[in-house]
Amino acid sequence: MLKRIQGIKGIGLLHDANGGPHAFDKVTLIYAENGRGKSTLASVFRSCATGDASLIDKRKTLDGTNSQEVSFQFENGVQVAYTNGGWAKTKSNIHV
Repeated sequence: MLKRIQGIKGIGLLHDANGGPHAFDKVTLIYAENGRGKSTLASVFRSCATGDASLIDKRKTLDGTNSQEVSFQFENGVQVAYTNGGWAKTKSNIHV
């Protein structure tokens, strides 16, 4: 189970997002106005589940200088990261 989004950089509106202070429960609702990054976040989750890096590559932040990076913390302290155009490992149990 996903416990925390440590950070997301260089992806859509999430050009330098720090999710460290916010923990997820078994079911977590994400609600926001249009244009705030919900679809981008869903693409990041889907990419983590499938390993499809193109879902992230095509959402590079416009005029952004950050490289595309994602860091998730799952239960038992398992870290999953996206760096250098790929996932170190995937988590197929994420459902979007």
